[in-house]
Amino acid sequence: MKKILFGFILGLVALFLFLYFGGAKYLRTFGHKTEQAGEKLEGYEKQIKEKTEGAEKAVKETAGSAKKAAEKTKEKVKEYVGK
Repeated sequence: MKKILFGFILGLVALFLFLYFGGAKYLRTFGHKTEQAGEKLEGYEKQIKEKTEGAEKAVKETAGSAKKAAEKTKEKVKEYVGK
């Protein structure tokens, strides 16, 4: 019980000191910086999505041609093994 009461009092003191030494200004500045970082991250996200769409198309095309090549190889193997 003493630990809980001590923690509560310590929390109140910390909150008081935070507000006394300009905590609101710090929070406002921190929030503004966080918004700026979020906007930059959104820009990076768009760039990555655009680049990965191109890569995804290339992979699909390569996978299609690889399947065709594998089918041709299986047919050739069947021809040689069947002889």
